[in-house]
Amino acid sequence: MNGRRARLAWLLLLGGFSLCVGITIAVPIAVGRFIQSSTRSLTVEVQANQGTVGLVLGDNETGALFAGDPAQTLNPNGSIITNATDQALLLVSTPDGDQLMARAQIYGNTTIAVERAAAPRFSSSSSVNTLNIVLTGGRLLLTIPRLEEISLNVGIEFPQGKTIIQEPGLYSILATNSETQFAVLQGEAEVVTEDDQLTLSLDQRAIIPTGSGMVGPLDSERNIVTNGDFVNGFDEWVVITPNLELPDQPTVEIKIDNLDGEPILNFRRLGIGHADSGIRQIVDQDVTDFDDLRLALSMRISEQSLGVCGEQGSECPLFVRIDYEDVNGVDQTWLQGFYAQGTTGQNTPDVCVACPPPLNEHYRIPFGQLGFYESDNLLEKLGLQGILPRRIKSLTLIASGHTFDTEVVDVALLANE
Repeated sequence: MNGRRARLAWLLLLGGFSLCVGITIAVPIAVGRFIQSSTRSLTVEVQANQGTVGLVLGDNETGALFAGDPAQTLNPNGSIITNATDQALLLVSTPDGDQLMARAQIYGNTTIAVERAAAPRFSSSSSVNTLNIVLTGGRLLLTIPRLEEISLNVGIEFPQGKTIIQEPGLYSILATNSETQFAVLQGEAEVVTEDDQLTLSLDQRAIIPTGSGMVGPLDSERNIVTNGDFVNGFDEWVVITPNLELPDQPTVEIKIDNLDGEPILNFRRLGIGHADSGIRQIVDQDVTDFDDLRLALSMRISEQSLGVCGEQGSECPLFVRIDYEDVNGVDQTWLQGFYAQGTTGQNTPDVCVACPPPLNEHYRIPFGQLGFYESDNLLEKLGLQGILPRRIKSLTLIASGHTFDTEVVDVALLANE
């Protein structure tokens, strides 16, 4: 009898000890797993830059954004749809929204869905910030800025496979049912299909056809503007002495500022009478062997006192000027103006009537919102006018008017040979 009691006591003692050991081991493991797996949603917003952008917000709820509307939050599994003349901007920020982590320029005839946008909830977690996008078809230009102590892993699925991006940089993707082209303009990425895996670095691209093997790495388009994102301040740029109509009025302030964690170029002036200034870069690039040359620009105009670009169309809050030599050895100029307020009319022309040809129609961006622009192929367009460029000499960013506040996030001349 006493032996049975002793055995029972030992069993209870050993069972209690085992339970205590199990709890001691299991609780830290469970807490550790919770810390590792617990996440918060990144802030994901959509903005319409041109036209009417369609949204699918979940549970078959649909909506629309018009150019100039405030940015709208996009929930997980939300989709963005653009038609041929539409453009949109996808902005991904930290959960508190104080730092931009990714910016995707969405072109016409594009459909994308944001499947996941998550950040680790706890700083002790080894998990990383994650953004997963499904590109059914169309074109994206993705910018991942370099931020201190913050990184982002991006996965983009397309009809033939997916790409994995873990480095800050600039990435272009064009997807159709027949093939997808992915290019690294800056940074590094992996392209993965069922049968292949390929690492792409600076100025490399891959073609991923449907039903056959991946082709690459191939030469990619490259940016012939140096420090176009102003990460290195004014390196490679020369500040132009301001021009003032009224000497007693304030000058144009030019500085490198900060926008959501990214360096930006800021032109600001508060005054009356005309003023202009800018920055200039010597490019000195032969383009005779190039097939394609496009200007790409991200900007914001948050203050503008003149309607459109003034009475002569010559006072835009932002001009981009490209000076080049044509194939006949003659110096030429190409000019594109940008504005955010006003209506074109008799006293506010849609072109710079005081500028040399070709006269490009001024481009409007939403007031106070980040906008982007990409030109047509300049080589093709100028060639049709008999002024085919041979050498790009310089690129100049100019802010002009009376009162204006203009920010340039990045500028590029994208060239394909």
